[in-house]
Amino acid sequence: MRTYSKLLGVTVLALAGLVIYLDWTHDRRSGPLLSDLRVLPIESQGQPENSGNLLGIETRLMPADYQSRERLRLKFATYLDQAQEAGLLNPRTIVVLPEHVGTGLFALGQKPEVQQARTLRDAMQWMALSNPWDYLRALLKNEGDDHRTEAVLKIKAREMARDYQEIFGGLAKAYGVTIVAGSIVLPEPYLDEGRLRSGTGPLRQVSLSFTPAGGVLGPLQYKSNLSRYERRYSEAPEGLSPSVLRTPAGPLVVLLGCDGYTKALPDKAELLALPGSRDDPLQACGANLGNSAAVARMEVRTLGLPWNLVGSPRRPTRHLHGDPVRLNNQWLQARP
Repeated sequence: MRTYSKLLGVTVLALAGLVIYLDWTHDRRSGPLLSDLRVLPIESQGQPENSGNLLGIETRLMPADYQSRERLRLKFATYLDQAQEAGLLNPRTIVVLPEHVGTGLFALGQKPEVQQARTLRDAMQWMALSNPWDYLRALLKNEGDDHRTEAVLKIKAREMARDYQEIFGGLAKAYGVTIVAGSIVLPEPYLDEGRLRSGTGPLRQVSLSFTPAGGVLGPLQYKSNLSRYERRYSEAPEGLSPSVLRTPAGPLVVLLGCDGYTKALPDKAELLALPGSRDDPLQACGANLGNSAAVARMEVRTLGLPWNLVGSPRRPTRHLHGDPVRLNNQWLQARP
């Protein structure tokens, strides 16, 4: 009788724990995290003409920025408002955002434990605990070395693609500018009738640009030269050459990270957007073509990403506090 009572007690406790856990997985209330919405200093080169301008937004991305679509939109709307007040926005403006600005969208609407995690490993563990069934299904189809990150990005891919397009396509339309929306990691992404979709293949890092009307400025731009950690959960396509995007300011090429220093530009390119630029490309990338000097370029460095998305998953993100956040503006000159 005593053994039966113990078994009954253990069973009741286990069921109670399961009920509490299942209820916890459905709770998506976020904690009171703060984002940095201060205006940025502006560095401007050249003189205003009718040829347009390149505007780079160098800012530190924080976990709090990914509490909701509204929070992330507000962060960049704050900077665009500042640029507009300074007379830096016009129909020929091309705005360049940081790399991986879309990858952090996996955390939208998730638990405060995800938002408050100091490392990517911790964030992904909390994501797994709060999305157990989807996570286990995705884990069975893993192909990379970082199983947690790959599984989480795959189960959130559909929502990430939708939010990425709605946030940054909406900002492009609201301010009437072309936006190069940094980058995002999705499983085998593709465009379908003007919509960004996620597929079922390996994870790829891509950049998508948006027209001043809010539409897609295709095709997708893939990152080929991945960092050591990016290769643990994503793959680079082979044999792809940079594409030229037709913008109101001229033919534009978008290259991510070290691709900006290792890939030759098409002959028709007049403008280069480089999210994820390197301070020392020769050392960081192993090569420096140096063949794009005649092309107007806007480089946007990665000053800090939440959960150390491009570094070690076991270490907190390293914000480069010595480097200033800022708006970099370059007025384009009329070509002869």
